[in-house]
Amino acid sequence: MDAAGSMALSAVQVLTAMATGAGTEAGRALGDVVRARLGTSDEGRAALARVSADPADPAAAQVLQEAIREAIAADTEFQGRVAAALAGPSPAAPPDCTISHSYEGSIVIGAGSRVRRSQISLGPLTINNTRSARVSLTAAAALLLALLALAAYGGAQVIAGDDSPGVSSGTSPRSLRTASSTPSPSGDASVPVVRDAALAEQIFPGPKSLPDGWAFASGSPQRDSCGKGRLGTEKDGTLRYICKGSLLDLTAWYDPGAAAGFDKVHIEVVTYSSHDAAAQGYLGEKAEEANNPPSGVTEEKLTSYCEQSAFFSVAYPGILDGVDRGEARSVVRCGTVMFSVYVMNEHGSSVDLDTLSALSQTVATRTQQALKGETPAAAFGRS
Repeated sequence: MDAAGSMALSAVQVLTAMATGAGTEAGRALGDVVRARLGTSDEGRAALARVSADPADPAAAQVLQEAIREAIAADTEFQGRVAAALAGPSPAAPPDCTISHSYEGSIVIGAGSRVRRSQISLGPLTINNTRSARVSLTAAAALLLALLALAAYGGAQVIAGDDSPGVSSGTSPRSLRTASSTPSPSGDASVPVVRDAALAEQIFPGPKSLPDGWAFASGSPQRDSCGKGRLGTEKDGTLRYICKGSLLDLTAWYDPGAAAGFDKVHIEVVTYSSHDAAAQGYLGEKAEEANNPPSGVTEEKLTSYCEQSAFFSVAYPGILDGVDRGEARSVVRCGTVMFSVYVMNEHGSSVDLDTLSALSQTVATRTQQALKGETPAAAFGRS
């Protein structure tokens, strides 16, 4: 791969991350540079639109990468702008003089890494070279070694296939804590569960239970596999299982039609072997929706349904095409069934919370009907 191709690949990686809500201010700057350059041609605008519509599509990313590569190869000024945006802002120069608060026998903040008279400096840390400080330093080193050993053990467990969730790069030691419940695989025989996939599919509102103009997207509903490694991460780093003890995982996409104020609707239904498993799955899914992306998600106060429910809204900035997008989400647990509803607006940051609430209520009612062994019949209608 030539230099232009390598730079284009790096740019696409940053831009697709930004399009999914993860990124930095440097990524926003890169998006402005690329959009200004490629927006001058039909081919460039089409490449940006494809990635904006589906950032996870490899074919779309390849088309955008080639468009950026060609622009870099033909325009040295654009090449310089992309390189500068990828490099990010220059780090601030260190101050000429650093004033540190010093406390006897304690670690204080300083500058440099050196030994000078009665102080030992390690990068930004300065430690008074006294007997008590040396003891503290030894204890800190021992603690660091213990943490490194614990991290190495966790990594070994992931490689060995241990059922415990692993810790990804950059997570804190607190991430080793997980939700405590471990439900029985067979569940409680007296608790209603949904094991029949055909019955579970009927939890999704069908054509006769939807407003005029709504329809299932092609291939929906479909049966998926809820992987045991799927986890939700709390803000404090706690990892929670989503799929442990799950029986069925089904998803459906809907096209709400041109009259709706949004573009797509997605519903996922997961059934479990016990209340405990479903409750843990709900907490995991709630954590996943509340913290994805890590910032910009707002928890909404809407009518509660069944035993547990939570509602969120999030706005995605239009990094690639200048068009903001919005999404409303719900997570609900009814007995041994957990479901999520997503209402997506591809042409603005506004979200339709009324539709989210009404659709969540309909799916909750259909779930309760299925758990009773009845044919789900509740219809969806907006107030």
